Amino acid sequence: MRGARSYGGWRWSVAVKQLWLGLRAWRSFRSSFWLGVFADMTWLAFSFVFFGSIYGRVGSLGGWGWSDVVLLIGTAQLIEGTYVGLFESNLRRLSAGVRSGALDRWLLYPVDTQLLLIFGRVNLRGLLVFFLGLGVVLYALRAGEHQIGAASLVRYGLLVVGGVAVRLAAAFLIETLAFFFVDVAVLRALQNEFYGYAAYPQSVYPGWAWKLLFTLLIPVLWMGNVPVAALREPGQVLPWLAFPPLLLLASRLLFAAALRRYQSAGG
Repeated sequence: MRGARSYGGWRWSVAVKQLWLGLRAWRSFRSSFWLGVFADMTWLAFSFVFFGSIYGRVGSLGGWGWSDVVLLIGTAQLIEGTYVGLFESNLRRLSAGVRSGALDRWLLYPVDTQLLLIFGRVNLRGLLVFFLGLGVVLYALRAGEHQIGAASLVRYGLLVVGGVAVRLAAAFLIETLAFFFVDVAVLRALQNEFYGYAAYPQSVYPGWAWKLLFTLLIPVLWMGNVPVAALREPGQVLPWLAFPPLLLLASRLLFAAALRRYQSAGG
């Protein structure tokens, strides 16, 4: 029991230290931090203006009302904010480590290498985006016309966590390709460009073939539409909960396969 308590205390100590490192980085790069916050606020404001201009002319968009789209925007911010706040800067160490050889040092630690590469520094800007998204979600839930019970909210929460897991696993898959292509900056930028469409209702995608494409192969719909469907169409979303663990498993298998062929930066 004492060992378990000391291990738990160690984990909390590491978390506090990582948060402190994030605060120190914020103090050192405050101008960049606030510029990023301004960009996030601008994107959020643009989304409201863009969809507001559409709903000023039509009552619904493929069955999606104004409060549904607001909920979608907030959910996309929730998921992206969590990913950026907890994982994004850490994952980029993988491709950078493959190029520079720094990965060799990570492989020597007596801890799972993938977990070391996933967890680390905390990005305060991402956490701010998370709380902005949470505020938008709460506003949408109060303004919406749907009767939402506790079970629907639990399903929604599970699918938001699933969306974060999908975002994490997809990003890790991209970073793992550095073992094969070395520089994955273009693939990372392309992936982020796709996720820019996460706040668009799924009704804009023509037909089920496109919906499956953007749910399974390019999982954009997981960044907002799938969790929101737990509140709009609760009976149709629970089977999707199997997808995030499968994608996480795929990222782990690809990483293990890539490590077997890795010979370090020095050859």
